[in-house]
Amino acid sequence: MGVSVADARLVALLRKELQQAHEILVELRRVLQSLNDSGSRGVGLERLKYVRELKMAAGEHHAEYLSYLSKVGRSLVHREEWVRIGLRVMDFLDKLSGMSYRLGFLIEKSWIVPQSVQKLLVSMCEGVEAMTLKLDSVLLRLQTSPQEALEDLREISRLENAIDETYRTAMFEILSANISSNTALLLLSISEMLENSSDTLYELTNNLYIILLDTL
Repeated sequence: MGVSVADARLVALLRKELQQAHEILVELRRVLQSLNDSGSRGVGLERLKYVRELKMAAGEHHAEYLSYLSKVGRSLVHREEWVRIGLRVMDFLDKLSGMSYRLGFLIEKSWIVPQSVQKLLVSMCEGVEAMTLKLDSVLLRLQTSPQEALEDLREISRLENAIDETYRTAMFEILSANISSNTALLLLSISEMLENSSDTLYELTNNLYIILLDTL
């Protein structure tokens, strides 16, 4: 049994938001990779400006999602799950936006980030990117290949666990680094936002799993 026409419309709108989120993560990763390159300061700030534009575009998709949900809500079997999914996607985007402002502050202050910490933050960002792509795959396969969507959910769980491990390593690496307390606090905040983003995406999979069960 596939998803309903109304569900399919919600899926399409969510996929647009996730695709915007993935593009944001790509830009954030590029900024992280060039943090200590003084010649890339202007480029980094431009990337972060673009991230905020992407966030605004995603917000427009989200408004469309909520509007459509309010129209068809009574006809949906899993209305509450779709509401929770929408809220979590927006929460995820808000976290990425918050991270962009912290990175902007870091660039403007020209604070040096230890290479070991930089590599761990890039790794975490890549992990969240991979989770976002897998979630997009789940939404696509929800309509066509539910069994394969289940495999994607398992892979998302594995990715989330890996990010948790990298976060713990990054946290101790930051605390033991020879940097100012202000730099350490900012880097801890960025790493925590990446870890919280992965948690939010993982929580979203629980809602998708409930919907997915009815398609098998």
